[in-house]
Amino acid sequence: MKTLTAEEMYAYEKNIMNNKGVPSNVLMECAARATVKQMKQTISKNDGITVVAGGGNNGGDGLAVGRILHNEGFQVEILVIGNPEHYSEQNRLQQQIAKKYGVAIETHLEKIDFTKTKVIVDALFGIGLSRPVKGVPLQAIEKINRAKQARVYAIDVPSGVSSIEGKILGSCVMADETMTFGFYKHGMEKEELKNVFGDITVDDIGFYY
Repeated sequence: MKTLTAEEMYAYEKNIMNNKGVPSNVLMECAARATVKQMKQTISKNDGITVVAGGGNNGGDGLAVGRILHNEGFQVEILVIGNPEHYSEQNRLQQQIAKKYGVAIETHLEKIDFTKTKVIVDALFGIGLSRPVKGVPLQAIEKINRAKQARVYAIDVPSGVSSIEGKILGSCVMADETMTFGFYKHGMEKEELKNVFGDITVDDIGFYY
Protein backbone atom coordinates (compact mmCIF):
# COMPACT_ATOMS: atom_id res chain seq x y z
CA MET A 1 0.00 0.00 0.00
CA LYS A 2 1.47 3.35 -1.04
CA THR A 3 0.75 6.08 1.50
CA LEU A 4 1.45 9.80 1.64
CA THR A 5 2.47 11.84 4.65
CA ALA A 6 0.59 15.01 5.50
CA GLU A 7 3.40 17.09 4.00
CA GLU A 8 3.29 15.16 0.72
CA MET A 9 -0.49 15.49 0.52
CA TYR A 10 -0.34 19.22 1.14
CA ALA A 11 2.20 19.51 -1.69
CA TYR A 12 -0.16 17.70 -4.08
CA GLU A 13 -3.07 19.93 -3.09
CA LYS A 14 -0.92 23.04 -3.46
CA ASN A 15 0.01 21.95 -6.98
CA ILE A 16 -3.63 21.45 -7.91
CA MET A 17 -4.68 24.82 -6.54
CA ASN A 18 -1.72 26.95 -7.60
CA ASN A 19 -0.60 25.33 -10.84
CA LYS A 20 -3.85 23.84 -12.13
CA GLY A 21 -6.11 26.63 -10.89
CA VAL A 22 -8.60 24.47 -8.98
CA PRO A 23 -9.94 26.48 -5.99
CA SER A 24 -9.82 24.89 -2.54
CA ASN A 25 -13.59 25.21 -2.14
CA VAL A 26 -14.06 23.08 -5.28
CA LEU A 27 -11.82 20.36 -3.83
CA MET A 28 -13.79 20.57 -0.58
CA GLU A 29 -17.12 20.18 -2.38
CA CYS A 30 -15.78 17.19 -4.33
CA ALA A 31 -14.54 15.55 -1.11
CA ALA A 32 -17.88 16.16 0.60
CA ARG A 33 -19.91 14.74 -2.27
CA ALA A 34 -17.68 11.67 -2.46
CA THR A 35 -18.18 11.14 1.28
CA VAL A 36 -21.95 11.48 1.03
CA LYS A 37 -22.07 9.06 -1.90
CA GLN A 38 -20.20 6.46 0.14
CA MET A 39 -22.26 7.04 3.28
CA LYS A 40 -25.56 6.63 1.44
CA GLN A 41 -24.70 2.99 0.82
CA THR A 42 -25.18 2.23 4.52
CA ILE A 43 -27.39 4.96 6.05
CA SER A 44 -31.10 5.71 5.84
CA LYS A 45 -33.17 8.85 6.20
CA ASN A 46 -34.49 7.55 9.52
CA ASP A 47 -31.00 7.78 11.00
CA GLY A 48 -30.13 10.83 13.06
CA ILE A 49 -26.76 12.16 11.86
CA THR A 50 -24.33 14.17 13.98
CA VAL A 51 -21.38 15.87 12.29
CA VAL A 52 -18.54 16.78 14.65
CA ALA A 53 -16.46 19.44 12.92
CA GLY A 54 -13.32 21.26 13.96
CA GLY A 55 -12.40 24.78 12.96
CA GLY A 56 -10.05 23.89 10.11
CA ASN A 57 -10.50 22.60 6.60
CA ASN A 58 -11.27 19.07 7.75
CA GLY A 59 -14.14 20.62 9.66
CA GLY A 60 -15.07 22.45 6.47
CA ASP A 61 -15.36 19.08 4.73
CA GLY A 62 -17.67 17.93 7.52
CA LEU A 63 -19.80 21.04 7.28
CA ALA A 64 -20.21 20.50 3.55
CA VAL A 65 -21.13 16.85 4.15
CA GLY A 66 -23.75 17.89 6.70
CA ARG A 67 -25.23 20.50 4.37
CA ILE A 68 -25.47 18.07 1.44
CA LEU A 69 -27.12 15.38 3.59
CA HIS A 70 -29.54 17.97 5.00
CA ASN A 71 -30.47 19.11 1.50
CA GLU A 72 -31.12 15.50 0.51
CA GLY A 73 -33.61 15.05 3.34
CA PHE A 74 -31.50 13.49 6.09
CA GLN A 75 -31.82 14.52 9.75
CA VAL A 76 -28.59 16.37 10.45
CA GLU A 77 -27.10 18.34 13.32
CA ILE A 78 -23.61 19.83 13.21
CA LEU A 79 -21.37 20.49 16.19
CA VAL A 80 -18.49 22.90 15.52
CA ILE A 81 -15.68 22.80 18.07
CA GLY A 82 -12.97 25.42 18.08
CA ASN A 83 -12.09 29.06 18.68
CA PRO A 84 -14.08 31.20 16.19
CA GLU A 85 -11.06 33.50 15.91
CA HIS A 86 -9.07 30.60 14.46
CA TYR A 87 -11.60 29.18 11.98
CA SER A 88 -10.05 28.68 8.55
CA GLU A 89 -11.40 30.74 5.66
CA GLN A 90 -13.02 27.68 4.06
CA ASN A 91 -14.53 26.63 7.39
CA ARG A 92 -16.17 30.04 7.80
CA LEU A 93 -17.50 29.84 4.25
CA GLN A 94 -18.98 26.38 4.80
CA GLN A 95 -20.64 27.50 8.03
CA GLN A 96 -22.23 30.44 6.21
CA ILE A 97 -23.51 28.22 3.40
CA ALA A 98 -24.87 25.60 5.81
CA LYS A 99 -26.73 28.23 7.82
CA LYS A 100 -28.31 29.66 4.67
CA TYR A 101 -29.68 26.20 3.91
CA GLY A 102 -31.14 25.96 7.40
CA VAL A 103 -28.73 23.41 8.85
CA ALA A 104 -28.68 23.35 12.65
CA ILE A 105 -25.20 24.28 13.92
CA GLU A 106 -24.31 23.93 17.60
CA THR A 107 -21.11 25.08 19.29
CA HIS A 108 -21.59 23.61 22.78
CA LEU A 109 -20.59 19.96 23.21
CA GLU A 110 -22.88 19.40 26.18
CA LYS A 111 -25.97 20.17 24.08
CA ILE A 112 -25.41 17.20 21.77
CA ASP A 113 -26.89 13.85 22.87
CA PHE A 114 -24.51 11.28 21.43
CA THR A 115 -26.52 8.42 22.94
CA LYS A 116 -29.35 8.86 20.43
CA THR A 117 -27.58 9.56 17.15
CA LYS A 118 -27.24 6.64 14.74
CA VAL A 119 -24.53 8.11 12.51
CA ILE A 120 -21.52 10.24 13.45
CA VAL A 121 -19.29 12.04 10.96
CA ASP A 122 -15.86 12.74 12.44
CA ALA A 123 -14.40 15.91 10.91
CA LEU A 124 -12.66 17.26 13.98
CA PHE A 125 -9.01 17.03 12.92
CA GLY A 126 -7.39 16.18 9.62
CA ILE A 127 -4.09 14.74 8.50
CA GLY A 128 -1.89 17.52 9.90
CA LEU A 129 -2.43 16.92 13.61
CA SER A 130 0.90 17.51 15.35
CA ARG A 131 0.16 17.27 19.08
CA PRO A 132 -2.05 15.19 21.40
CA VAL A 133 -5.70 16.19 21.57
CA LYS A 134 -6.88 17.76 24.82
CA GLY A 135 -9.70 19.85 26.28
CA VAL A 136 -13.11 19.94 24.60
CA PRO A 137 -11.91 18.12 21.44
CA LEU A 138 -10.71 15.23 23.62
CA GLN A 139 -14.08 15.17 25.39
CA ALA A 140 -15.78 15.01 21.99
CA ILE A 141 -13.61 12.08 20.92
CA GLU A 142 -14.46 10.24 24.14
CA LYS A 143 -18.20 10.85 23.59
CA ILE A 144 -17.96 9.60 20.01
CA ASN A 145 -16.21 6.41 21.12
CA ARG A 146 -18.82 5.79 23.81
CA ALA A 147 -21.66 6.04 21.28
CA LYS A 148 -21.61 2.31 20.51
CA GLN A 149 -25.01 2.46 18.78
CA ALA A 150 -23.67 4.81 16.10
CA ARG A 151 -21.77 4.07 12.91
CA VAL A 152 -18.78 6.41 12.76
CA TYR A 153 -17.47 7.81 9.49
CA ALA A 154 -14.12 9.61 9.60
CA ILE A 155 -13.21 12.17 6.95
CA ASP A 156 -9.65 11.71 5.64
CA VAL A 157 -8.37 10.19 8.91
CA PRO A 158 -9.93 9.53 12.33
CA SER A 159 -9.35 12.53 14.59
CA GLY A 160 -6.32 11.97 16.80
CA VAL A 161 -4.33 10.12 14.14
CA SER A 162 -1.39 12.06 12.75
CA SER A 163 -0.43 11.49 9.12
CA ILE A 164 2.76 13.40 9.86
CA GLU A 165 3.99 10.61 12.14
CA GLY A 166 1.62 7.83 11.13
CA LYS A 167 0.47 7.18 14.67
CA ILE A 168 -2.14 8.05 17.31
CA LEU A 169 -1.37 11.17 19.31
CA GLY A 170 -2.83 10.40 22.72
CA SER A 171 -6.44 9.48 21.96
CA CYS A 172 -8.34 9.06 18.72
CA VAL A 173 -11.74 8.36 17.20
CA MET A 174 -12.37 4.68 16.51
CA ALA A 175 -14.00 4.79 13.08
CA ASP A 176 -16.14 2.16 11.40
CA GLU A 177 -15.26 3.63 8.04
CA THR A 178 -12.72 6.20 6.84
CA MET A 179 -13.19 8.20 3.64
CA THR A 180 -9.86 9.50 2.39
CA PHE A 181 -9.02 11.42 -0.75
CA GLY A 182 -6.45 11.08 -3.50
CA PHE A 183 -4.20 8.58 -1.75
CA TYR A 184 -3.92 6.40 1.34
CA LYS A 185 -2.45 8.40 4.22
CA HIS A 186 0.56 7.55 6.39
CA GLY A 187 -0.58 5.21 9.15
CA MET A 188 -3.18 3.37 7.09
CA GLU A 189 -0.60 0.75 6.15
CA LYS A 190 -0.02 -0.25 9.77
CA GLU A 191 -1.58 -3.48 10.98
CA GLU A 192 -1.94 -2.17 14.54
CA LEU A 193 -4.13 0.73 13.35
CA LYS A 194 -6.63 -1.29 11.28
CA ASN A 195 -9.24 -1.16 14.02
CA VAL A 196 -8.83 2.64 14.20
CA PHE A 197 -9.54 3.31 10.53
CA GLY A 198 -12.17 0.62 9.99
CA ASP A 199 -13.02 0.12 6.33
CA ILE A 200 -11.02 2.53 4.18
CA THR A 201 -12.33 4.04 0.95
CA VAL A 202 -10.09 6.16 -1.28
CA ASP A 203 -11.73 8.54 -3.76
CA ASP A 204 -9.64 10.48 -6.25
CA ILE A 205 -12.20 13.38 -6.24
CA GLY A 206 -10.78 14.44 -9.58
CA PHE A 207 -7.12 14.69 -8.53
CA TYR A 208 -5.30 14.99 -11.84
CA TYR A 209 -1.70 16.00 -11.64
